[in-house]
Amino acid sequence: MSTDATPNEVLATLKMTQKSVLLATLGEDGFPHNGYTPFIFDGKDIIIFVSRLSLHTRDLLANSKVSAMLISDESASEQIFARTRVSYQCTASEIENTCDSYASLLDRMQAKHGKMLGVLRQLPDFVLFRLHPSAGQFVMGFGQAYRLSGPQLDQFEHARSA
Repeated sequence: MSTDATPNEVLATLKMTQKSVLLATLGEDGFPHNGYTPFIFDGKDIIIFVSRLSLHTRDLLANSKVSAMLISDESASEQIFARTRVSYQCTASEIENTCDSYASLLDRMQAKHGKMLGVLRQLPDFVLFRLHPSAGQFVMGFGQAYRLSGPQLDQFEHARSA
């Protein structure tokens, strides 16, 4: 990515190139849990298809608050202390298999992530979630941190120390 790239361009590239999202959830035991899963975007929402056997899925079913992060690969980062990343504070909602968009969302996921999703679709323990972001933070590097705002979280406000 060119050093002349705008925050909007860098964020768009990050969102297009990443295949998995990191999740931070809160367990019923009061401890945070983390995990990752493949995803797609549906507008600004993040769509995930996860097993009820995983801790983060059980957490989401009990508490809809979740943090989701996309982060550049370590091997592609010039500075390990300032990897390009975006974090969203989200509310999760289950998408029932009777919902009109259920099949089309899974079709889109399968197109992006391959035929393994076809196998997972047949398993009864998998749940489709919509993560709806209400706030976000984007970091391009040192001195390049932004709060995301606006209805689509596409407005960048340079973050400054308090």
